Amino acid sequence: MAPRTVGGLTCEQARGATRAVLAAHGVTGPEADDALLVVTELVANARRHAGGVTGFLVRCRPPHTVIEVSDANPDPPVDRPTPADVPGRFGWRMIKQLAESVAVEARPSGKTISVVVAARTAGHGSPPLAARPGDGRA
Repeated sequence: MAPRTVGGLTCEQARGATRAVLAAHGVTGPEADDALLVVTELVANARRHAGGVTGFLVRCRPPHTVIEVSDANPDPPVDRPTPADVPGRFGWRMIKQLAESVAVEARPSGKTISVVVAARTAGHGSPPLAARPGDGRA
C-alpha cells in the first residue's frame, strides 16, 4: 500500500491520529506512550531532516502497532554518537530501543520507515484497523 501524501503533517496531528487508533483498540499506558514517542520522533525527524512528511499510517492489530512515516529523502537515518553535553541526536536510537522491529525502505523518491511497537490489550471488539489524518476516523 503506497503512503498517502499528507504534506505538512505536524507531530500533534500524527499523535492525535495515533491516539485515536490506540484508544479504539484499548491500548493505554506505557505501550501507548511508546507508540506516541516513536510517532513524534519519526515525524519530527522527517520535518527537520528530510523536507517533511509525505506519508503517514498507523495500524493497530494487538499485540502490535505499526507506524509508517514517509519522506522525500532516500537517505536512511544515521546513528551518531552524541556527547552528553550536546542536546538532541538521540531520537533514532530511542526509536530502535522502543521498537520490536524497524525497517527502512529507500527508493529514488524518498523512504518509508516502518516501526513495530508492542500494543497488548485485553481486546475491545473490532475497531478500525488504521487511520490517516483527515479520513474521519482520527
